[in-house]
Amino acid sequence: MHWMITFDEMEMALKLVVDIGNTRTKMALFKGEQMIEIVSVKGNFRSHIQKLANTHGIPQSCLISRVQMDDDEILSSLTALSSTKIIFMRSGLLLPVKVLYKTPETLGNDRLANACGARMMHPDSNVLVIDMGTCIKYDFVAADGNYNGGSISPGLNMRYKALTRFTSQLPYFKPVEEFPTLIGQSTEGAMRSGVENGILEEVNGIMNRYRELFDQTYIMLTGGDCAKFADKLKSPIFVAPNLTLSGLKVILDHND
Repeated sequence: MHWMITFDEMEMALKLVVDIGNTRTKMALFKGEQMIEIVSVKGNFRSHIQKLANTHGIPQSCLISRVQMDDDEILSSLTALSSTKIIFMRSGLLLPVKVLYKTPETLGNDRLANACGARMMHPDSNVLVIDMGTCIKYDFVAADGNYNGGSISPGLNMRYKALTRFTSQLPYFKPVEEFPTLIGQSTEGAMRSGVENGILEEVNGIMNRYRELFDQTYIMLTGGDCAKFADKLKSPIFVAPNLTLSGLKVILDHND
């Protein structure tokens, strides 16, 4: 007997994206277009993939984005995905954007995934993605589907660490939940104001410049530190905390 896979069954297939960073690995399992589970772990992520497979079933396909790990090393350890089609992020994949970056070999996978996710969410608009993570990354996708590039600046934790590392007397302070006042009345207060109000003014300024250059530009905010700044930005923004994972899913769909 021959079985035919219906369109509905294809639409509801399980798909997994894995983003292996320097310190954390983030995974998202999709059923059709729905993100049904997100996992973020430090260290060994393989057992968590096994748990996902045991709970929801073996995914039909998987896209893996990695910073440093060797492809063969990853494949040899993913016994839970032995029957899964595995694709690694690399140059030459089909994308929903045209990459105009002059050094595409140096373009981070997260930036490319953010651009693809933004394009899928706003297919006919200019979109500026601001990813507030280790670094603050600005990436612009034009309404014509061209990914033009953007800019990179130090992130929240990096700025605090730099003040201590490159001076002889300034202490180190970790970020706290409370947002600082503009005028710091102690060394700690002054440092917190300089770092966090400085980021706020930078992001507001960059957004304004893009909107001056490009009409009707959507602003999308993502990354681990975006919640701290989202409600303090002057321009209307759309917060998409899982944009990178959603963008990896878009790339997987184009190549599956």
